[in-house]
Amino acid sequence: MEKFAKLASLGAFGVAGGIAVVYLAMLYAFRPTLTGGMDRVGWLVAAVAILVPVVVLGGMHIAFAMQLKNGKRAMHY
Repeated sequence: MEKFAKLASLGAFGVAGGIAVVYLAMLYAFRPTLTGGMDRVGWLVAAVAILVPVVVLGGMHIAFAMQLKNGKRAMHY
C-alpha cells in the first residue's frame, strides 16, 4: 500500500482543486445578469453558504493528502 501513497496523495490534492473549480463554476452559473438569474443579495448569501462546505471538504482533502505524502513519518512525532 505504501507504493500507492504518493499517487493517492496527488489524487487527494486533485480532489481539493476540483472542489474549488466546481465552486467557481457554480458562482459563474448562478451569477446575477441583466436578463435573469439571482438578485445580488441572494447570490452573495448563496456564495457564502456554499463556501463553508467547500472550505471544509477542501481542507480535509489537503490534510489527508499531507498525511499520505509524509508516509510513516506522519504517525510519529
